Amino acid sequence: MSNIFLTAIEKIWNFIRLVIQGDGVSSRFFRRHLFVTCFVLLACVLMIAMRFDCLTSDNTIENLKTQIEVMQTEKQRQRSLYMTMTREMAMMHLVDSLQLGLTVPDKHPEVIKRAVDEP
Repeated sequence: MSNIFLTAIEKIWNFIRLVIQGDGVSSRFFRRHLFVTCFVLLACVLMIAMRFDCLTSDNTIENLKTQIEVMQTEKQRQRSLYMTMTREMAMMHLVDSLQLGLTVPDKHPEVIKRAVDEP
């Protein structure tokens, strides 16, 4: 029984030694399977290239989505500013047509604080 066990260990060790030393696959193997080896190598390179292209495309899409969100926010802000200016101009036109003599002040109204009376 121990003799069978030793021969199995020797076979495993011989196989590991062949793989480590590079004797397991000889140049004759590559000559015989040149087309298949080149095809597998080319397929691996193409898969890596496709994966890289897919990841860079996904990154570009995410950047463009972010830019769209920023531009939509800016567009809404500009639209709001335009509508405010339009309303102010319409009100000024109405005030001018009625000759009320009212104007829009340049600065915001000041807040007057009431002084506390001391007893």
